[in-house]
Amino acid sequence: MLITDGDMKVSLPVLRSLAKKNIETGVAATDEKAISFFSRYCKNRLLYPSPRENRDLFLKAIRKIVEKKQFDFLFPVGEWTLVPISEHREEIIPHIKLPIASREAIKKTFDKSLSLKLAMDEDVPIPKSFFINSFQDLQDASKKVSYPAVIKSRWSWVWKGDKASFSRPKYVNSPQELLSAYETVHDDFPFPVIQEYIPGVAYHVGVLCSHSRLRAVCCIKEYRAIPVSGGYATFRETVKLDNRMKEFALRLLKALDWHGVAEVEFKLDPRDSVPKFMEINGRFWGSLELAIASGVDFPYLLYRLAIDGDVKPSLEYRIGVKRRWLEGEIIYISNVLKNVDAYPGFEYPNKLHAVKEFLKVYDGAYDCLYWDDPLPFVSQLLWGPIPSIISRRLLKKIQRHSKE
Repeated sequence: MLITDGDMKVSLPVLRSLAKKNIETGVAATDEKAISFFSRYCKNRLLYPSPRENRDLFLKAIRKIVEKKQFDFLFPVGEWTLVPISEHREEIIPHIKLPIASREAIKKTFDKSLSLKLAMDEDVPIPKSFFINSFQDLQDASKKVSYPAVIKSRWSWVWKGDKASFSRPKYVNSPQELLSAYETVHDDFPFPVIQEYIPGVAYHVGVLCSHSRLRAVCCIKEYRAIPVSGGYATFRETVKLDNRMKEFALRLLKALDWHGVAEVEFKLDPRDSVPKFMEINGRFWGSLELAIASGVDFPYLLYRLAIDGDVKPSLEYRIGVKRRWLEGEIIYISNVLKNVDAYPGFEYPNKLHAVKEFLKVYDGAYDCLYWDDPLPFVSQLLWGPIPSIISRRLLKKIQRHSKE
């Protein structure tokens, strides 16, 4: 088994799950300091060029690795590896098994415009959305959308040539702001979607499907995230799956004939108490470790699905299991105290309440932290997001002083 994206923390629970089942597993990454490389379970380490920096070189490296036939299966973990691997699967599948959905299905999950239109076709509620094809469409949307509004790139990652760029949603509070911001986003991420802002709580429905048939599920409630407006969950809990969310997710997965793992994200709109479909991530998701802790071993189930062609349904899980991402929590509270992303009209956390919740250090286990395998957690404290942010800020200060 070969796992990509060893530098993403979501690769670590995949590795631990499979290695504990005595499945020989290798991890590939772009950096020798990849978090999974520090795990006691990582016996085979491989390096490849970053797909975000040079997609063509990455694909050549992957082909070279799989052609050696050292591994039977390939699990692409991140979007920036899954998408190019999916698009070039004909060059890869003669050498290794690839338990992922079809090229067309994957394309629809990562293109928000296509996934939202699919939801509309399947009568799944979505935020009021505007798909822009012309300047007149933009003008009309600016007058019809409610504010605050959100401008979302159709893709989280967009390749220009061989290099990928990342896009985050942009919030606007007037027609003038929308027109100006849309043009800026459009320059780098063509024809983004405009949506009404949906307040409320985000829910993540993790699934495993065998050609659209549900084989495993786990619902996770998001309490905190970075950015504060929504993104990477930093504190979450397993909750009972809302029957409406289950039905909506199944409609989408059936329409896609989905095969493999995915995460379907909803927001429970407090204005009408209806779950609104936000997006599908057609890959392993950031809260995977929590799902495994609740009793649903998605990586192993995906492995068995690839081996046996199908698996026995695993639709029960423990409710009330909590997990925190320490580095993300630190960034979250820092952002709240500094009013980062405090947009007008956007529901923003109360500072005192946020600090009290942050200080509940024993409220849930921590991502990556296992006492029998502590080095990955330690590596994040040394080379993870917090040290990277500090280094960037110090570099900016040095550059400012050098110009003075």
